[in-house]
Amino acid sequence: MTMNDPNGHVTVYNEDHLPIGQLGPSPYESPSVNVTCRRKAWDDLYWYRLLNPEGFPFPADEAYVGADETHELNPGQPYPIPDCASGCPIKIAQAAGAGLLVIGGAAAAAAWRRRARSLGTA
Repeated sequence: MTMNDPNGHVTVYNEDHLPIGQLGPSPYESPSVNVTCRRKAWDDLYWYRLLNPEGFPFPADEAYVGADETHELNPGQPYPIPDCASGCPIKIAQAAGAGLLVIGGAAAAAAWRRRARSLGTA
C-alpha cells in the first residue's frame, strides 16, 4: 500500500483504533507499507492490516491504515488482498494457551492422584 497523497501523511492506528504513528513522504518517512489483509471495522470503513506493526512511536500488536487514504502499488495483481479472518488472532491465541494450561494442570493432578492411590497413600 502507498499513500494517495505522496506529499501528505496517513495516520497508522493500533488494534484499539488509537494512533501509533504515520506514513509520510520520503526521504524521512515511509510512504508505503506491506499489508496482510483488509477488514471492515471502525465506522464501518475498510482498513488494511500492516504486515509489521513495529517501528512506530507507540508499540502495538497490530497496525492499520485507512483504505480510503491508501492504494495498492500494483493494482490488478494476480493475488488480491484477502479479507482478514474474523476475531483477533492475539486474543484467540491467548485463550487457546490458557485452555491448554488448564487442561495440562488437570491432567497432572489426575496423574498425581492415580500414582498416590497406587502407592496406597491416598
